[in-house]
Amino acid sequence: MDFPAGELFILLFFSVGLTLVGIGYSIFRKRRNLTQNGMAAKGIVIGLHRIERRDYPLAPSIRYQTAEGQEVVFHSSEGRNPPKYRVGDEVTLYYDPSDFQHVQLAGDYLMVYVFSGMGAVFLLLSVWEVADSVGTIWQWVWGS
Repeated sequence: MDFPAGELFILLFFSVGLTLVGIGYSIFRKRRNLTQNGMAAKGIVIGLHRIERRDYPLAPSIRYQTAEGQEVVFHSSEGRNPPKYRVGDEVTLYYDPSDFQHVQLAGDYLMVYVFSGMGAVFLLLSVWEVADSVGTIWQWVWGS
């Protein structure tokens, strides 16, 4: 039997899809955990900054006050083009009381959508053939 390159490619495609969906789910769980167990606060967008020096997507810098009255400035690492927020916008956020820089903006699940969406595309392109591919690879490895 010849080397099943096409079947290995389909299995690889399927594995990449599962990995991306898994990453999206992991990000979702972490964010949902912070939203459910963190402290809610209102913040004000005080500026927009580039994530990388020459990169255009702009991420918000947000000033908020903790439950203890401490004022904190949080610089988000997730930017968008066009920006989702404008300077002066009021935003709801959730923060970890033990780490004030661990912040989740309410409704900000962009990375979850990106990873899960890409994973879904990989899965949809491979799911129809993965069972046959595994069977073929099994026969190639163990011979029948």
